[in-house]
This record gives sequence, C-alpha cells and structure tokens, in this order.
Amino acid sequence: MLELSKRFLLKNQNTPQNAIWFHVASVGEFNSIRFLVDYISSKYPVFITYFSPRAKIFFDKLSYCAFPMPLDFPVFWKKFFDLFRPCCLIMIEKEFWPFLINSNIPKILLNARMPKSIFDKYFIKRFDMIIAKDQEAFESIRSINKHTINCGNIKLCFEISCEGKKDSIVIGSTHQKEEELLLDTVKWIKTNTNFNIIIAPRHIDRAKEVYELLLSHNMEAFLKTKNKHAKLLILDTIGELNDYYKRAFISIVGGSFVEGYGGHNIAEPVAYCSYVIYGDFINKITDMANLFEHFEIGFRSRPDNTIDTIKYLISKPFKREKFESLKSHLSSIKMCYIRYVEDFIKSYV
Repeated sequence: MLELSKRFLLKNQNTPQNAIWFHVASVGEFNSIRFLVDYISSKYPVFITYFSPRAKIFFDKLSYCAFPMPLDFPVFWKKFFDLFRPCCLIMIEKEFWPFLINSNIPKILLNARMPKSIFDKYFIKRFDMIIAKDQEAFESIRSINKHTINCGNIKLCFEISCEGKKDSIVIGSTHQKEEELLLDTVKWIKTNTNFNIIIAPRHIDRAKEVYELLLSHNMEAFLKTKNKHAKLLILDTIGELNDYYKRAFISIVGGSFVEGYGGHNIAEPVAYCSYVIYGDFINKITDMANLFEHFEIGFRSRPDNTIDTIKYLISKPFKREKFESLKSHLSSIKMCYIRYVEDFIKSYV
C-alpha cells in the first residue's frame, strides 16, 4: 500500500511531459476539486499525485494518470522534475511539504485556510498565487502574499442531484468514540423506521471494531464485503461512500461529535439532496454549516438529541426546492475557481 518503488521513483510512471500537476492528500480532497481536474484535463494534459496510501485503490479505477507523491527530499524532487517536467503545480488547502514548496515550480494553492503558525506564513509566501476559502482567510493571507484572491470554499463547488430512491440514513466519516456516542440513535432508527442504516468509519481498518461494537449491543450488523444488502451495514470498502449518500434521506457526518477533527465534508451528502446532521465541533467547516443551516438543509446536533432532529426531518415532506435554491450560489464559486486557475495555467503553458 505504501508503493515505495513509486515514491522512490524506481518505477516508470508513464506520465505526460509538461503537464498540469494536481496534488491531493486524499480521495476526499480529490473529489472536492474533481470538477476542476475534469475541466482542465479537457484542455491540457494532467497528472495527479496523492499522499494517502489508502487512495491507491480509488485512483486505480480512474482514467487519470495518478501515482503516490514522491518522498519530500531534494534528491527525489530533482529526479522527479527531470523526468516529468511539469508545467505547474496545483495544491489544495494545507499540503505544505517543505522541500516541494521551496522548489521553483510555479504553484497555486486552492481553498487556503487562515495561517496559524510561523511555518504556515513562511510557506504561503512561496506560492505564486493563492485562492482563499473565505473572507477571514483572504484578509489574513493577503497581508502575507499579495497574489491572493477570495473565491469561497471549493468544497461548495458541487452539482446537486436529487435523483434516486431515498431509503437510507448514512452515518459517515466517523472516528473512534463517535459510533458509541451515536449508538442510541442507531438503535432508534433501526427500531422505529424503515430506513437502511449505513455506518462508514473514516478509516476502513476500524470497520471490524465498529462491527464488534454493534454486536456487543445486540444489534445485528454486517460488513459490506460480507453482506451488501443488510439492513445495518458497516462500510469496509474505499471510494463507495458517495454511492450511499445518493440513497440517504439523512446523513450524519462524523469528525464533529468529538474534539480534534473539526468536522468532515458535509457537502458530499448535500450534493445528493440529503439533509445533513453534524455535531458542535466543526471549526473546519463552520462557513459551510452556516450556509446549509441558512437553507434549512444542515442541522447542528449533540449526540443526545440527534434522535429528535431525525424525528423532525422525517415528519415533514422532502423539500427539493431547498436544495435547488443553493445552485446559483454554488455556481458563482465554481466559476471563480475555474477562471483564476485557468488564467494561472495560461501564464506557464
């Protein structure tokens, strides 16, 4: 899974020369900029590097040239640039690899967050262009790097589709202790509704742990690889969570019910017209939560009152127009990113 032969550049990657280089940390980050990769690749050759070892299976299924990021040492970057000669580098959020950032390749940072350390401020100076995720980040970054603009949160650049049957409640991207905090909610859904329940731990190597937790509380559950049609399913595969969000009437997104994670991407279920519930620890997605709450699509909840929130949502008819009203707002953010990234690329091709 570490793909060391590729990270050490010992194996031929068959990468296009003078291409646009996108680097992402994980599958989630790739999905947030996929609209941009698709658009740019229709005009220019591209390739993708990723950091997470877990991403290999996902990228193997795509038509894009993709491989793991080389080790962050000057000797590997020299070899990398000599072999592939990328035109420019497009990064997202906070992928600050010191030797890469200090290299001379033209680079743009997307969805930049407000810098919190002296190291953040140093690396931000090294980018040729930065697009901030919100006004607060823009004002802070602009004082450090004048080549900064504000387009908004790139994770809001998604299409909205309300197609398909809504027969499930998905509990996605959960971390240790969150499943336990939501046990009463799972029991209530299973006992009092006809919804299927899908639990998708953030890291699939925890799937068996979640499975055993449910069994220890007398709940019949199955791993997806063992029984994909079970009423209570634990997802132990990579890259399939969005397929289940398509079926979700309600999605409960983790990384938000315990401290330390800041909340995961609540836009993913909303893209499929799923109402979304999340906890109080959402410092990384506050702007997104505020927007969804404004449209009465997102709901902040403590673990002990998620049942009440679910009761409220299922007691009312599904309001498709709430999701439709988001479209013009999201479109303006999307077009801003496309415009400025394409202008950046044109300066170097």
